[in-house]
Amino acid sequence: MAKKAHAIVRLLRWLIALIFLAAVLTVFVYSPFYAKSILWLLNHAVDVQVDPIAAQSQKTGRLSLESNLEPGSPEWVARRAYLYEVNQSLQDGHAQNFVELQQRYELLQQIIAEQKLEEAAQELKLDVQVPDVDQDENDETSSSIDFMQQFQQDENEPLFQQYREFLTKNENLAHISNLHNQNLNEKLESPYVMQRPAYQPHAIVILGGGLTTGKDKHDIVPNIYTVKRLEQAVQIYNSHHLPILLSGVEAPYMQKWLDQHHIQAQFLENRSMNTCENTRFSSLLLQKQGGAPTVFLITDAYHMPRSRELFAKNGIRTIPIISPLPNALTPWQPSRQNWMHSRRANYELLALIYNKLLGERNCREIP
Repeated sequence: MAKKAHAIVRLLRWLIALIFLAAVLTVFVYSPFYAKSILWLLNHAVDVQVDPIAAQSQKTGRLSLESNLEPGSPEWVARRAYLYEVNQSLQDGHAQNFVELQQRYELLQQIIAEQKLEEAAQELKLDVQVPDVDQDENDETSSSIDFMQQFQQDENEPLFQQYREFLTKNENLAHISNLHNQNLNEKLESPYVMQRPAYQPHAIVILGGGLTTGKDKHDIVPNIYTVKRLEQAVQIYNSHHLPILLSGVEAPYMQKWLDQHHIQAQFLENRSMNTCENTRFSSLLLQKQGGAPTVFLITDAYHMPRSRELFAKNGIRTIPIISPLPNALTPWQPSRQNWMHSRRANYELLALIYNKLLGERNCREIP
């Protein structure tokens, strides 16, 4: 009987100890010190050193506003092929390919433009007299025309594969390089926003924080987390006047919010569904538009470390701009408003641990 009583007493002691520890942990979680501790850990656990190979895709730093391509058009297919090859080079670690890919892509753009002019002339039935040219004296011109005609042989031929072949095969470049290299810069000059040193910010990137319903329960609007980020972006834009990139499925709704402040984002990335895709698709978009080796990155403090690490892996250095959460931490006393910070901190800590152990899952390669 005494042994049984002793076991019960020992069990009660363990229960009291566990209840006491749970109470202390609860108070700690509702205090400001828990979130601050996790945030310190997050900032010291990530690696924001930019991947040197991926950085090659952004180093040109000539951000252009030309982004409106009609889906299905030859230009749109060519850009898809170009991005695909860039992504392949990133995965294979072939940094030396980026400059050559860029040159070939520019030449491909010029060929497509020449094709369009030729097709327009044919549609208008222009009576243009073309003099006979000696075949021996114009081997390179004939080769270029033959190459352009191979794109027109069959409308059902997958242009994507043909453009990929052009971007990667040496013989295709040799046919036309002598014809176009001399005046390439003049013909392909685009309205670049800027070309500044790599260490200076080239754009303002705002990561979406979610959506909610409006006052009438029918409209979809940015939630409070996204609004706080947009408010921070307005301040940065008014002081720096850099191009804005909105990232996430929230992008169109974020632009509507910016419309109220008479600000137009230059780039909308509205395909990403998570932070990994935010960083990957935004990096691809900036690379496609001419490159942005350094950007202002706007998100909340707990989301920032993981976001910066993922951008660094994609070749972009980030300057963090912290947007506040709806409720600030209390100076020291436990409070319910601190739970929002603790919850955000827990989520980011678990996400970071998951990525470190298993890698970025559920993250598409291209939009």
